[in-house]
Amino acid sequence: MNNIYSTKLVQKLTRASVNQLKYWVRISLVSPEKKGKYSLYSFKDIIKLQVLVSLRRKGLSLQRVREGMENLSRMLPDDEPLSRLIIYTDGIDMIVVEKGKYFSAITRQHYFRFDTEQIGAEIVRLQNHDGSLVRRNGLLENGEKVAALPNG
Repeated sequence: MNNIYSTKLVQKLTRASVNQLKYWVRISLVSPEKKGKYSLYSFKDIIKLQVLVSLRRKGLSLQRVREGMENLSRMLPDDEPLSRLIIYTDGIDMIVVEKGKYFSAITRQHYFRFDTEQIGAEIVRLQNHDGSLVRRNGLLENGEKVAALPNG
């Protein structure tokens, strides 16, 4: 998108203060186009600012946000990577989901995800499928005692 947006509109969209926007421009977190004394932001800038504001509100330090954004720019060759990512924070790390893969934008550590409820359901399904392992009142047909499956 080649549209450009005024500081006033960007401020309303992102809920960032004018001082925050000026500071983030000064430290090169965003680089709007300058027309005289006015800053004009691209759609890409707005996405970046939305992410920045959201992460800051969730407690992630500006230093860690900056580090994560810089790493994302290096790691992802796409011209507009932030618009297609899901980003989470616990106030300490910046976890990114891209194409079903999880990684830290700050440490670049990769994570895997699995659903323990799904694993528990699969165990029950397999036990019920195998006639010798059907559970009845906490006991298997062969009399062996079983523990309840954890929930989550």
